[in-house]
Amino acid sequence: MTWDQDYLKEKHILLIGCGGLAHAALPYLLSSGIGKATLFDGDLVESSNLNRQHLFTPNDLGKNKAAVLKDYCSVHFPQSIIISEEQMFEPKAEKRTTAFDLVFDFTDRLATKLALANHFEKLRIPYFYAAAQMNAGSSAFIHLNSITSEMLFGHVPDASKVERDCTLDGVWPTVVASVGIHVAHQALQFLTLSPCAFVGAIDYFDGISGLWTRFHFNPKQEKIKPVSSISDLLKDRSTPIFFLGESDALPAEIIAVTASELKDEIGKMNRPCIVLCETGLRAKAAAEQLSKQFNFPILSWNNNLDSFLNLLHESDV
Repeated sequence: MTWDQDYLKEKHILLIGCGGLAHAALPYLLSSGIGKATLFDGDLVESSNLNRQHLFTPNDLGKNKAAVLKDYCSVHFPQSIIISEEQMFEPKAEKRTTAFDLVFDFTDRLATKLALANHFEKLRIPYFYAAAQMNAGSSAFIHLNSITSEMLFGHVPDASKVERDCTLDGVWPTVVASVGIHVAHQALQFLTLSPCAFVGAIDYFDGISGLWTRFHFNPKQEKIKPVSSISDLLKDRSTPIFFLGESDALPAEIIAVTASELKDEIGKMNRPCIVLCETGLRAKAAAEQLSKQFNFPILSWNNNLDSFLNLLHESDV
């Protein structure tokens, strides 16, 4: 088991919709080490699903999709905990307090996608949108300073009037697979703190050419004040300062966190911050990776902790 897989075993993902996109994405997510997955779907397996929802068999016809997918994954990925909810996720009725690390919208109705995007954006839970129709597909990531649900969907006064139906339009199974695997790969990048070039972007897949196109924009970046040094950040007394590790001797303004907690803590603060460690090496690596995921400066003190405490003391004088 690699470090990434050991890290991923603590992650809990939520998949809403257990159709073709989930069939393409979920096995790769679980085989990579994701420890827990909750699946929502109220639909039953139909014969028309089998060409692109390849984990179902004719013996599954009439059964709930989430339940069947859970049974399959429980057999093939016994190291993961799989929970199935045999109903569609209803944002207005949802009262659970479970903290999901990442949510996937694999539904196929625009009105549902609008409701889900708004719901998880308000909760500040990282959220992947994915869709496939006919010979094209798309994906996008909504979280913090990335794109917003409004930017993704625009102004849709009545989503029910612009619905499309895969049953009528059709969809290439290979397009569904391409989009699902694409999103799974991006999710693993995000969860393992790897560089995430897709933040603030909409990815479009053209099944005719077989090519992906990325439309990248960052609406909030221009509002961020430039920060050139740690000294600049320390001028603002409310700047978050994170220390990777444990120490009973830290000043009150320094927050001790584990490496696995750091990204979530920075996300909660949602502002420029400083990362420290005992030697400066881990802090530097963490800041470099996380700076590629957030659209604000994350600076590290690339020296030992004592030297930073001296600087902090001088800034207080």
